[in-house]
Amino acid sequence: MHKQHAADAGFPGIAFAILPKTGETIAIRYGERLYYRVESSKTADELNAIYGVTPTQAKAMLASAMSGWGKPSAG
Repeated sequence: MHKQHAADAGFPGIAFAILPKTGETIAIRYGERLYYRVESSKTADELNAIYGVTPTQAKAMLASAMSGWGKPSAG
């Protein structure tokens, strides 16, 4: 999905989170149901701060990626 669509929906284009099952830091791109493993010495919170992503946005992005972007509980 385009970055403008993410902004229109109130989401950043990318956010970082901790994968609940493994504790790994992951990157989540808006609209994608998959995630990317991140190899960094920075925490997910530090990466989100660098990218201007709020904790609420990061939490919503993780929930949306795991449950499906079109579901009402995702936002």
